[in-house]
Amino acid sequence: MTDKDVVHAPLLLLAFVACLNVAAADLAPRPTGRAVPLEVAPTLDGDVASDPAWQGMTPFTDFRQLQPDNGEPATQRTEVYIGFTDEALYIAAICYEDDPAAIVVSNDGFQSDSFTAVLDTYRSEQSAFVFGTNPVGAEYDGQTSNSFPDWNWSTVWKVRSKVHERGWNAEFEIPFTSLRYVSAEEQSWGVNFARVIRRNNETSYWAPVPRQLSMYRLDLAGVIDGFRPPRQRRNLKFMPYALGSSERSQGAASTKEEDAGFDIKYSLTPSLTLDLTYNTDFAQVESDRQQVNFGRFSLFFPETRPFFLENAGLFEVGPFEAQLFHSRRIGIAADGQRLPIDGGARVSGKIGTATNFGFLHMRADTAVDSGEKTDFTVARMSRDLPNRSSIGFLAAHRADEGRDNQTFGVDGRWGIGDYTLLQGFVAGTRTPGMAEDDYALSFSGGYDSPTWAYNAGYAEVGAGFNPDIGFVSRRNFRKFNAFVQRTYKMNGKFGLNEWKPHASYQGYWDFDGYYESGFVHIDSWFLWRSGADIWTAVNLVHEGIKQPFAIAGGAEVPAGSHDNVQFNMGINTPAGKPWRAGIYANGGGYYNGDGWSMGPFLSYRKDETLSVQFSWNHNHIDLPGTDAYGVNLARVAVQYSFTPKIGLQTLVQYNDANDVLAANLRFSWLRSANTGLYLVYNEVDDRGEMPLRSRRELTLKYSHIFDVL
Repeated sequence: MTDKDVVHAPLLLLAFVACLNVAAADLAPRPTGRAVPLEVAPTLDGDVASDPAWQGMTPFTDFRQLQPDNGEPATQRTEVYIGFTDEALYIAAICYEDDPAAIVVSNDGFQSDSFTAVLDTYRSEQSAFVFGTNPVGAEYDGQTSNSFPDWNWSTVWKVRSKVHERGWNAEFEIPFTSLRYVSAEEQSWGVNFARVIRRNNETSYWAPVPRQLSMYRLDLAGVIDGFRPPRQRRNLKFMPYALGSSERSQGAASTKEEDAGFDIKYSLTPSLTLDLTYNTDFAQVESDRQQVNFGRFSLFFPETRPFFLENAGLFEVGPFEAQLFHSRRIGIAADGQRLPIDGGARVSGKIGTATNFGFLHMRADTAVDSGEKTDFTVARMSRDLPNRSSIGFLAAHRADEGRDNQTFGVDGRWGIGDYTLLQGFVAGTRTPGMAEDDYALSFSGGYDSPTWAYNAGYAEVGAGFNPDIGFVSRRNFRKFNAFVQRTYKMNGKFGLNEWKPHASYQGYWDFDGYYESGFVHIDSWFLWRSGADIWTAVNLVHEGIKQPFAIAGGAEVPAGSHDNVQFNMGINTPAGKPWRAGIYANGGGYYNGDGWSMGPFLSYRKDETLSVQFSWNHNHIDLPGTDAYGVNLARVAVQYSFTPKIGLQTLVQYNDANDVLAANLRFSWLRSANTGLYLVYNEVDDRGEMPLRSRRELTLKYSHIFDVL
């Protein structure tokens, strides 16, 4: 590829997108309704029909299927009521069921019958709050941004469910202090409701959407008028914690520690929140899921720590290879060890109805036992525009005694019609000693209709691009990618719901035109009405290696150009059954040799009390000059729920690439918003090259929320 080709690539991409079908789609009209002020608050017990608070109200109903028969009426009736007092928003749902014995319950809300509400309180059509439950009253909540939900976020609210002879009910109480909204006296919110019936793999919505989308496509949500939340109410929450821990490490004496800290949450306005944290601790967070790296580039681990999750989507800028901000760079060392966090502050939310604002400043230890401190600062602002469009910028700064790094970038999205979206970003960094090619950029466009989906993109990341509070999987590359998919509605033929043949390509070149990586994927994906699926695919893989490198297990890949063909397939059984299983397999050429891999999993669910999952990933590698060998990663996860708020979770992992056995056991007695009592046991048995990392740790932590104002 020549430099001239690279210069023309973005123009070719835009020309491709300009040819997309952007005509208005034939979408169903958005349903409307009105919220009702309640004279008395409902009794939160799941008994909707006999509660005087709901008497005489007209329910929201007429749900339409997303799957399996898109646009058809739901097979079971759902009635939803929505009202409010001066203190809280209330939602009640009656989920009728012809066969109550067939209701699927689980301690995982995503594997059972469920009811979910999404609330776009700003009518931004780009971000919203999500609250859901199941027939046994499990709580799950999240935030959604640009059509993607983040289920790690949590806030203060309550729900009660009840199963009866005609189905099941749910009643939600969501304090207005847990929501963010504009200051108008009377407001209209974008709202949608979802009902999942697991026994027939049915998902239905109050506001219907095309089958390729979801309820998180907020510009298709219904509109409910009449909300009158408090215009300005002081909201101050104080969340202290105390913990005691005991740790024993290989080759070191046992240590005991007592610690305490706190978080503060204060509503500066109904839509803008100040969060303060001191001596921040995340002992209750589940251990990272282990990964084995068989490539040349960095692995990505998601954020799970509660403090960093509120409005996390606001701070996301950049594609996967080059994210300008990734909060795991704060308080976590490169090897995964947790670093003490002194504290910090965050202001996030909206200014007005369409301007998103975020500011974060944290201080943490630079390294384990170093005594040095690092300051992290991030500022973000974006403006919501009509039809899924936006424009924004981000600036970040990391400073400690050894370095000073700045990152800055602008990004934007442009929705065209109902199914077309263009997006891109341009960014730069400033790091002493890395003055050349310290930039990154990306442009992409896509079209996603019920029948056709296709997209293309172009990206560059310079060799000196270094976002010290971000994530970069690789540098010094130019990338092209393209994707096309055709969806065939099968209407139950052979039991199938959809057939999705598709193909994709991505290629990486360095700035001298050297072809570093190429991946062609040709796939045929079959989805059954039951929820089972199977796919078969062929991959054409190119790897251009400039310098030899070692992969997991110790084999060395030589320099040179390697072209291979790989075959893979996978199958998963339906999610609504007590037993579920699946497997994927891949085999063919691997760098300058051969390899194959497989990854089966098996899970079991017993009502709402017990769930168990076992997964195993095996990679067999046979390269010239090295004896063939296998690398294994096994994982067992067990969850037992005494009640929806009291549970025991265990995660045991072993990988023989590093010969590491890790166990994480957590007993939790929750109150709300992830606060409560935690008893956590962690054990790491490292018998490989770093045995001094072996340790055992027991931690008891208690946190509580005090409503000060």
